[in-house]
Amino acid sequence: MEILKAIILGAVQGLTEFLPVSSSGHLVILGVILGRELGGEGSTAQSVLLHLGSWLAILIVFRKDILKLVWPRFDMRAWGLLFIASLPAAIVGITIKKLLPDAQEAWVEANLLQSPWVACVGLLFTAGLLWLAERKRELVTTFENAKGIQFWLVALVGVAQMIAILPGISRSGSTICMALMLRWVKSDAVKLSFLMGLIAIGGAGLIEAKEISHINAAPAMAGFLTSLIFSLIGLWGIKLVVEKEKLRWFGIYCAVAGTAALGYFIAYPPS
Repeated sequence: MEILKAIILGAVQGLTEFLPVSSSGHLVILGVILGRELGGEGSTAQSVLLHLGSWLAILIVFRKDILKLVWPRFDMRAWGLLFIASLPAAIVGITIKKLLPDAQEAWVEANLLQSPWVACVGLLFTAGLLWLAERKRELVTTFENAKGIQFWLVALVGVAQMIAILPGISRSGSTICMALMLRWVKSDAVKLSFLMGLIAIGGAGLIEAKEISHINAAPAMAGFLTSLIFSLIGLWGIKLVVEKEKLRWFGIYCAVAGTAALGYFIAYPPS
């Protein structure tokens, strides 16, 4: 049964990490419904391995773009953009995980990061964001031509990623939508989002890596492999969704999922 749960969670993680529907929100909600909140013993390690599958998928899909960051020359402009965009979430993540006293960190985890109620509201917020993002606007900014105010405004994409620490708020959805609102070209908005994700997911994994020793090997491997496979599918899907301007479809899904989950937890309050 644990292996089956790990496969289900791996599939959910893989698809929802990259499709704009919030992996954390789905994992929190599904974890409660399955009778196992991700905040329990061993579950942090499980979450780390699920996210490792997604991290590896980004490396595979964006390997050429990643190589261009360092070869044939070190791309200072791109690294500068990624640094500015990654800073807000890094500050909040390190503050929560390393600087807060244990009691306050536990409160944040229980009442915000692992709260099914926050996840439901977050999905509704994501729905609204996705609906607004596809307003017609001229898209002109790329990694190559971002300069002046457009260079520094990438910090707003970082703020969007920071807010997406809350469950239910899609990291990919919020960062891609913010980049589109800042008039980034679609392909570069997707690339920016997932190169930021490579840093964010990798950093979070390093912080929690010590927890991996607390996990059952068979469910862990099943979850990791499932996450990797479905992450590759999800990455292909989000590229197509952004190009075809179908983000609002996922906005409708998030609205329905958030409302349905909210109704479920009102009827059957989580313990």
